[in-house]
Amino acid sequence: MNECMHESAYFMRMLTGLTPGMVGYWTKELRATFASQEYLKWFGKSKEEIEGIAVQDLLGEELFRKHEPYIRAALAGEPQTFDYALTLPDNEKKDTLVHYIPHRDSNEVLGIFVLILDFAGRKNLEQALIAAAEERQRLAGCELHDNLGQQIAAIAYQAQVLERKLVAAGGVAESKIAASIAVQAQNAVRQCKHFAHGLLPLELETGNLTDALQAFAANIAATYGIACDFVCSDKIAAGDASLALNLYRIAQEATHNAIDHGAAKHVTISLEEKQGKLCLSIGDDGCGFASAGTKRAAAPGMGIKIMQYRANQIGAVLKFLPRATGGTEVLLER
Repeated sequence: MNECMHESAYFMRMLTGLTPGMVGYWTKELRATFASQEYLKWFGKSKEEIEGIAVQDLLGEELFRKHEPYIRAALAGEPQTFDYALTLPDNEKKDTLVHYIPHRDSNEVLGIFVLILDFAGRKNLEQALIAAAEERQRLAGCELHDNLGQQIAAIAYQAQVLERKLVAAGGVAESKIAASIAVQAQNAVRQCKHFAHGLLPLELETGNLTDALQAFAANIAATYGIACDFVCSDKIAAGDASLALNLYRIAQEATHNAIDHGAAKHVTISLEEKQGKLCLSIGDDGCGFASAGTKRAAAPGMGIKIMQYRANQIGAVLKFLPRATGGTEVLLER
């Protein structure tokens, strides 16, 4: 076992020279045997002080409790990766990606390789992608409302004029066709307005999240012919337009997923404050859009990834939970 530990420490020293970020190694007994210079600097300890120290003492009780589920899973042989907001000794905050990688010898886990990477670049890329998607949605909303919608409205008007002329000329059968064209065009105009509102919710320009979600729920009910309720005891201030927009988009994506992939017939969107936390819930009576429960987040599609990105951007936790009565709840807490 000691020989394996020495080999692991040697390997880690080699790896440190090739890998950016903080690198360390813990035995299966949860004792540290190696830490890179950056890792030592974060802990404020020397190489001699850290060698052999219990991981619980190294991390501190509070941090160890937060990371313990990931550590135990890694010791069971399952690699773990998660986001973590690191506080440096000078109180600087750094967004990192933590990897706990099991070190195996045949079927036995000997310890854990620890790798902590700064992922500010990835977060910036996520922000840029979301901003680009928002701009495309904004332009599409404007195009639907100001261009396509207006053109279809003009067709409806011309069909109505044609209908009146045909009636005056005695062309009853032809006038009915013109009237049908006018009705269909008017319906298309209404649909354009519904879609444009979903892409470009005007209420969010002033950060009015509750009104935006109320209008969205009514729009969903009218468009899909299902029950869609919005529940909110009081008007809740989202804080700023960016936060309101991210919450709205998460509700929007979760609702469409419930309908398109879960075949839901009843969706309930609720917004409330609980013990100082802002909670957004989207519950449905569908069959889910993956195998079951929280497992669907393990292999997420693009919609779920975007919801997770948005939640990360606003410092919120996003969960996918099975409902006791059937269906799924998407729960965001901030």
